[in-house]
Amino acid sequence: MLNFLVLFLPLVVFSYTKSDHYDGDKFFLPWGDNHKSIWSLMKWKLTGDKVPWPSHVPIKNYPLSPLAATETLKATWINHATFLLQFPGVTVLTDPVFSDRVSPVSFAGPKRVHGPGVSLESLPPIDVVIISHNHYDHLDLEALKLLDGRFHPLFLVPLGDEALLKKSGIQTVKALDWWEEVRVKDVRLIFAPAQHWSARKLWDKNKSLWGSYMLDSGARKVYFAGDTGHGPHFKDIKTRLGAPDLALLPIGAYKPRWFMKYYHMDPEEAVMAHLELGTQRSIAMHFGTFQLTDEGIDEPARDLKLALPKHNVPEQSFLILQPGESLSI
Repeated sequence: MLNFLVLFLPLVVFSYTKSDHYDGDKFFLPWGDNHKSIWSLMKWKLTGDKVPWPSHVPIKNYPLSPLAATETLKATWINHATFLLQFPGVTVLTDPVFSDRVSPVSFAGPKRVHGPGVSLESLPPIDVVIISHNHYDHLDLEALKLLDGRFHPLFLVPLGDEALLKKSGIQTVKALDWWEEVRVKDVRLIFAPAQHWSARKLWDKNKSLWGSYMLDSGARKVYFAGDTGHGPHFKDIKTRLGAPDLALLPIGAYKPRWFMKYYHMDPEEAVMAHLELGTQRSIAMHFGTFQLTDEGIDEPARDLKLALPKHNVPEQSFLILQPGESLSI
């Protein structure tokens, strides 16, 4: 009985300073919130029009090469929101998810339809792992423990998530508030806002922060949006941190719009974010790996291609990569 109760004991509580996005108990969006109730969730599940996905999608194997002397950045899309970012001297992994399911249990929940474009075993040495928030499709604790065992990288997490990692035996963890930064060699990693929320259980909603990252090597800036709806933060990030050379923007998990709009961009909103950030190029992410919402597996890419000409953005400026495929600059 005691062991059962321990599972429900809270993690070590960290104390944070109240701010325009933290009230002393929970985090919130300073520009307004639009949380959906459990009744709205039930309505979606009972009335949604979910397009079936294939159970398995074969993917091509792309060779993973080291950063060449002439390259200032290589971005490899592994799957979902997981990118391998190679700068000269520093290698970063974003929201690494390698498990078969994104769920609190191994036997149920969204299951991947294709393998990672780069296996965890094939990764080069990782210096930094960045986590945008604690949802299961972005914080894969088993993958983080394996990465820690192999590479002992620095793990950057939002405020409130440090206890989760440390309880799992991961020690080199740094929790960040919005606009805080860490420097690793020549790369600055700045934690920035996003329009989202957090939870891993029914009772810990918004007990931890969420966000995005700007990675600035001096030669190149990369913006990793994490998971986000379309909001005023994109213009604010450009104003404070400058336009990125490359933005990694989510385009999936957006239907039904009445339920998803505030926290997940659709492809057209991702194009708007691309323009608001002033980025030279973007890469689409957060689609085609796990069926989290109602749209079909091909809809995000198709809708992105329709949205680009509406906003006079050429296709080569907003790329759709295959899992394991890289963009070098």
